[in-house]
Amino acid sequence: MAQKPCVETDLYEPIKLFLQGQGYVVKSEIGAADVVACRETDGGVPDDPVIVELKTGFSLSLFHQAVARQTITDAVYIAVPRGASAPFARALKANLGLARRLGLGLITVRLRDGLVEVHCDPAPYRPVKSKPRRDRLLREFARRVGDPNTGGMT
Repeated sequence: MAQKPCVETDLYEPIKLFLQGQGYVVKSEIGAADVVACRETDGGVPDDPVIVELKTGFSLSLFHQAVARQTITDAVYIAVPRGASAPFARALKANLGLARRLGLGLITVRLRDGLVEVHCDPAPYRPVKSKPRRDRLLREFARRVGDPNTGGMT
């Protein structure tokens, strides 16, 4: 039996239940955001919002949307369905690095049972430099005589 194709709305209920479990009031399609969650403070005024952008897969437009939402709040997540294949695992790893660099959170949802997994939370990017890689690069640069190659060959 063929599995029905995933649509963004399939992600909403598991994300909503997950955020409600953390004490958020959750609403969908507020302005341009797919999901907005807020915790109410003592005065009844909502706290800083959490925004989640839902997509059926990783794409550049997903990251564009999420970065645009960072003008509203620092707490922006992207959410995609969890795949079981090796290509999905590679895409997850690559896009997790991109999400971290952009200061975004990344969530996957296993559709068969609604399991929500947060792979990273939004945070400022703080790169860790590799001294051995830097030293190797500078040693090779010092060994080269002239400029024998054309840039972009490798």
